[in-house]
This record gives sequence, C-alpha cells and structure tokens, in this order.
Amino acid sequence: MTGSQPTRIQQLRSLAKQPDEQAAYAVTLLNAKFGQEVVLAALQTLQKHAFPPARPALFDLYGYYTAHGETRDPSAFTRSAIMRALRPLVQPADVDFLVQATATYVFPPPRFEEEGAQLRSAALLALNEVDDHLARYHAVRLLANEHTDVMSGEPAVTAARLLGAQEEILPLYFYVMQDGAQVIPEVVSECLSQLVTLPDALIPGVQERFAASKANLILVGLFDLLLNHRTGPHGIEFLRTFLRETQQLDVYQYLVSTIVASGRAALVTELVDAAHFEQRREKVAILYEAFTLLPPNPEMNKVLEQLQSRLSQKKSKK
Repeated sequence: MTGSQPTRIQQLRSLAKQPDEQAAYAVTLLNAKFGQEVVLAALQTLQKHAFPPARPALFDLYGYYTAHGETRDPSAFTRSAIMRALRPLVQPADVDFLVQATATYVFPPPRFEEEGAQLRSAALLALNEVDDHLARYHAVRLLANEHTDVMSGEPAVTAARLLGAQEEILPLYFYVMQDGAQVIPEVVSECLSQLVTLPDALIPGVQERFAASKANLILVGLFDLLLNHRTGPHGIEFLRTFLRETQQLDVYQYLVSTIVASGRAALVTELVDAAHFEQRREKVAILYEAFTLLPPNPEMNKVLEQLQSRLSQKKSKK
C-alpha cells in the first residue's frame, strides 16, 4: 500500500459517510509500519463502528505491542485504544486474555510511574461483555488498587460504575466508609453516585461523613445519592442548608441544575424558597439560568422577574 500518513488519514476520513467501507479501510491500516498517527486514527474509527472482520487484525496488533511493550508501547496507550476497539468483538474464549489485560501494569521511564490505568479500565469493560460474573471480582480488585491513577481515578472509577450497574454495592459502601484509608475523590464520588440501592438506615451515616467535604467531586456524588436514591430524595434539610450557605459555586450550580432537571415539585419548591433569600450575584445568576429551563407559569415568572431585578441592581452598582 502506498501513500503518506496524511494521505491515508485523509482517505480514512473521506469515508465517514460510508461506515462499513471506512471500517474495512481502517483494518488495512492496523500495521505499525504506517506510523502511530495512522494506527490511532484507524483504531478511533473501529471504536465508533464495531466491525467483526477487524478482530484478527486487532489481536495481531495487540500482540505486536505486547511482545515488546516497554519499547513499542511504553505507556500502554495504543493497547488501550486497541482494547476499546475490541470490546464489542470479544468472545468467551478471550476471557484469559482479558483477565491478563486487567492486571497489566507499565512503568515507563524516565519517572517509572505506573501508566496502564486506561488499559485496565478498557479490559475490565471488555471482560464484562463476556463474563459479567468474573468481571465483578476483578472490579473489586481494581476498586482499591495501589496503582489507581490519582488524577483520573481509573480504573477504580470504571470498576465502581460496573459494580453499581450490577447492584454489587457492598464493596462500594466499604470504599466510602473505610476509616483511615487514602481514598481518591473521583472514586469516592462514583461510589456514592452508585449507592442508590443502599439501605435507608445507612444513608444518614454516609451523609454525615461527607456533608462537610470541601471536595466538589465528593459533594457531587453525595448529591447524586441523596437525590437519585430509589426511596429518595433524602437529606432535604441538608440540601436546604447547603443551598443557602455554600460558597462552592461549581457544586452549587451542579445541585441547582440537577434539581431543575429532576422536575420534582418538592425539590423545585426548595430551590424557589432559596431563591427568595439569595442575594449573592453569582448564585442569583445560576438560579436565573436554571429557572429559565422550567415550564413557564405565573409563579415562576414572578421568581424570574425578582432574580432579574436583583441582577440588574447589582450590575448598576458596579
């Protein structure tokens, strides 16, 4: 096959409106000799469009990078992309291969810090496609692994999401309630968000543990738990106080937007009550923008007028 990297990528993109033809061409580009940019472009195409004939070439390419992983794919970045493309194509016979990938760790120079989190995440999701029971065990293993990426929380975030989807909430509850452990906010947040089937009697303890958190992500997870719990909403008094007192504007905006999106009359009423007292311009602006998304009615129109008046007054004072 002839042509430069830009030419191959351009030809690949030109087939965007013909997904089968594009995928078939992408398969022909799964060869490291064409260069990393071409290979990754082909993998991106195959991630978007499951194409069974690509399966042998994807496994061959993965094997190429695994054979000399430290030099050919030191951070497992390309293998992660291959695994994402393989996910819809895996078969029960691939279980051992996928399990091995969930336990792959790489420590590339010069810092020699572990960078294989994305590969383990992708492999766990692929394993879940063919053996969801076994995937639960590996999800628990990855939930509190010492090599969890502290920036993204992966693969623990993916593990928490998978366990929550399967209503395996005991390990999630353990993760958020363990004493003295060094937990990662991204993972705590995802665990909290997934605890929507937690027994009601345990919710106050979880709320008490995290209500005063200064980590926005953890508060987001707590709000998801309280608002989306199957017997919720819970923690109304806490939510009421938070709306009036918090100065954490990002998470305040998240809570306001979530309440409005829920459409629950009782929660919207709490928000309207908070709006009557709110004077801080930034919070008034957030409330005004959120309320414009609600169906118009005379009461809401009055609230919007009040908020708009406050915004205008504060702007004129500057």
